Amino acid sequence: MQPAVMPSAPVTDEVPTTEEAVLRFVMAMGRRIRARIDGDTVDPSQAAILYSLSCRGPMRLGDLAESMRLDASTVSRHVHQLGEHEFVRRDPDPADGRASIIDITAEGRTALRRTFDQRRAFVSEALADWSDDDRTRLRDDITRLTADLGDS
Repeated sequence: MQPAVMPSAPVTDEVPTTEEAVLRFVMAMGRRIRARIDGDTVDPSQAAILYSLSCRGPMRLGDLAESMRLDASTVSRHVHQLGEHEFVRRDPDPADGRASIIDITAEGRTALRRTFDQRRAFVSEALADWSDDDRTRLRDDITRLTADLGDS
């Protein structure tokens, strides 16, 4: 029995559409970002939780999962692991003593910064030969696309 193959455009150097180019970019970046790097203190999938908390502030687990568009059980598992490393803490919710508020710790911010620095290094390497104008145009276009996707 042949394995199922996901339909896609043939892999060539020619990109048929802008959408296809964006999808290829997202897949390539995703692979690089998810790859483990020597010295990682945060699992790349957990870095998104730390990033969300650092941007949005403390929140309940359900709100965190909803804001990230992830299943609460997945977020709960990652938050538990992050808590074991003291990268997040749980404080009682003042509005509901049965619930907790999740917040990033100073150690979590340090780990997130280190993770971003490691990932930024391979992006910087890829852009090393780009002109300032090309880099600025790319930044502006990615910022616009991110906003249009509703994820700014």
